[in-house]
Amino acid sequence: MEKIEIGKSPFSKLHHIGAIVSDVDKTAEYYESLGIGPFDPLVLSPKERILRGKPADDLKLKIRMAHVGPVRFELIQPVAGKGSIWKEFLDSRGEGISHLAFLVDDLDKEEAELVKKGLNVIFRVRFQNGGGTTYLETDKVGGVVFELFQRPLDYVPHD
Repeated sequence: MEKIEIGKSPFSKLHHIGAIVSDVDKTAEYYESLGIGPFDPLVLSPKERILRGKPADDLKLKIRMAHVGPVRFELIQPVAGKGSIWKEFLDSRGEGISHLAFLVDDLDKEEAELVKKGLNVIFRVRFQNGGGTTYLETDKVGGVVFELFQRPLDYVPHD
């Protein structure tokens, strides 16, 4: 396997840590009582959503996001969607950390490079105004899901 030079890796900018929960509001309230947060709703405008190679128009997630130092903490509650990887996670493992997300400048390029290296795309979204997200599974070693995230063109930073 070809190695990627550190600093040029798509994994050099950790953006957020994602957790799957059964009740996003209850979980956010609990974490806020511990001093983590506040958790704000995250609303995205998807142009296309592909789950395991098929359109995922019925997918519905409830998402809240908080800053924890320089990294964000994302809570995801699966609400609806056939074959939802988030519901599968919840059913098989219970609540917990599901993925690490990394900020990239060119999502399509980075996705293509990682697919060449043997990673499988399990979910991808492209936003109405550019940018998007791609989930990649690393079942061969480690079993961690990696998410690549490119901000939409109309993103207003809150950092």
